[in-house]
Amino acid sequence: MPNTTESKLNIEPKPAAEDISVPEIANVSQNPLEAAEAKPAVVPVKNVKAGEESQTQIYIRLIKYVKPYWVMFVLGLIAAVPSGAMDGAIAWLAGQGLQKIIVEKHENLIYFVPLAVLVIATSQGIFRFLESYCIRFVGAAAIRDLRNELFSKLEKQPLLYFQSQSSGVLIGRMINDIGVIENAISQTFQSMISRMITLTSLAVVIIMQSFWLAIIALSILSCIVLPVGILGRKIRKSSRNSQEAIGDLVSVLSESIQGAKIVQSFNLEGFQTEKFAKNNQSFFDNTVKAARQEAMLSPILAFIGASGIAAVMWVAGYQVIHHHMTLGSLTSFVIALLLIYSPIKNIGRINGVIQPALAAASRVFEILDRVPEIVESPQPKELKRIPHQINFDKVFFQYPNTNQMVLNNIDIAIPPGQMVALVGLSGSGKSTLANLVPRFFDITAGAISIDGINIKDYSLASLRSQIAVVTQDNFLFNTSVEENILLGRTDATKEEIYQAAREAYCHDFILDLPQGYDTQIGERGVRLSGGQQQRLAIARAFLKNAPILILDEATSSLDNESEKMVQAALNNLMQGRTVVVIAHRLSTVRHANRILVLQDGDIVESGTHDELLVHDGVYNRLIKAQFEKTPGELTAEA
Repeated sequence: MPNTTESKLNIEPKPAAEDISVPEIANVSQNPLEAAEAKPAVVPVKNVKAGEESQTQIYIRLIKYVKPYWVMFVLGLIAAVPSGAMDGAIAWLAGQGLQKIIVEKHENLIYFVPLAVLVIATSQGIFRFLESYCIRFVGAAAIRDLRNELFSKLEKQPLLYFQSQSSGVLIGRMINDIGVIENAISQTFQSMISRMITLTSLAVVIIMQSFWLAIIALSILSCIVLPVGILGRKIRKSSRNSQEAIGDLVSVLSESIQGAKIVQSFNLEGFQTEKFAKNNQSFFDNTVKAARQEAMLSPILAFIGASGIAAVMWVAGYQVIHHHMTLGSLTSFVIALLLIYSPIKNIGRINGVIQPALAAASRVFEILDRVPEIVESPQPKELKRIPHQINFDKVFFQYPNTNQMVLNNIDIAIPPGQMVALVGLSGSGKSTLANLVPRFFDITAGAISIDGINIKDYSLASLRSQIAVVTQDNFLFNTSVEENILLGRTDATKEEIYQAAREAYCHDFILDLPQGYDTQIGERGVRLSGGQQQRLAIARAFLKNAPILILDEATSSLDNESEKMVQAALNNLMQGRTVVVIAHRLSTVRHANRILVLQDGDIVESGTHDELLVHDGVYNRLIKAQFEKTPGELTAEA
């Protein structure tokens, strides 16, 4: 007779609700359960929000990526000093030369002053090259490190994170946002330093020629701070919206390309085009809004600059007429004043580039600041490569932001080398239960142990190295056949790869491919049939040679002929391993040591295939619904 939930063979009896003692543990949910519910409490995980950081804090965080390259950065700064200061030298030399040659009649200087200007300009060009190269090198290196850190952070996020995010948004942050930051650091950081030094040197020349004129001019020019600050904040907000719209665009594009067959079969071309156009219009609107705000800076800065020059000309003209100022001083002053307008205008333009970069940086830092829900033990243990026993001890699981338990009080023991099959209707919790073993998700309450040690005490790398997963929709990479198999164990030899392919019954069809093992199989393996894709994934699992095997609907989407080949490969793969298999088909589960029937997150039946078949329960009804045969016929077939 089969064991139901009242049985004590491997399946602990489920106690009454009032007897369940569930500890409060941390979970990824952002909404804790109400205390009145007799379910495990959920503690939210708080993440730092980079979007709430001030502009200065974001600047400081970006500078952190420059720090490792401080030698090149200092060289760039050193080169920037003479590069920027020489504009002031040219302005001073031109005024003094004019004073000496024309007013004071030192005609012999007419040959030396122009030559001196050329020497200064040539030297300035050399220093600008050094400044530009060093600063851009530092910017490119910093962006490389930032991009690597972002990708590494994404790789460490749990499955739930990717299931709750659009791939287009994440790709947009990796490509577009990083590109915007790169443009700001590599192209404008160098310009900002040079322009600030130029601005300082010209301000010194202006003050040297006439203190009071300098006060007038600089007071008027300082008015640029107000519009730059106000418009800068607006540009940053519009740019952030544009970058979010880019993520939506990439998402629609990715879905349309990957789902081209569905799009065409349902005549969704028009619908997808309209959806893309809508998101594209949103991007356009925000881009134009940011461009309009940035464009407003130019006439405002031009008006402020013209006001300063007009005021100086009026006052300076009066001083020259009344001999309070020499012609040479006036010339140096006017040249410096005209030259100072260019760096001021460039600083305003640079601000229009920096603001989108700050918006992009805040989006990137949101990911970098995210605290992963799957946390390793401070002193993790290593899981040895031996046959393993898996135990579920009163396990509950609930997805974040929901009040529905997906798994309830699961108590099972899977001895080493045995096969346990999970069956049930869609949504009963089969895949979720299997995904808890490699810690793709963390349980809400209870404990899962391997060889008597809680899986949370093992390092993630060690735990997952002992588990091979073969799913219904195995992901194959856009590379060669050999490299796809090699991903099972990247240090494997060619002979080990070929042996794994033979055991998975795919060696022969691989040799028939145009370039054999070097054949490129396309994105997600589109150049292979469904059965070939599945056998290639099984070969990858063979190469990994893990003691624990999880098979999630590994044959459900195959035709009968392909299923026979894949099932034969799976039978080879399962030998000597602890196996958790999820399947609907009789051929996959009938040889399991124990079959667990799940319904609404509960284990309602357990037993062997023969035991469950003679019992008029859920399993029997599932089999009848699938094959439309009587129990007797099914037993004979088995």
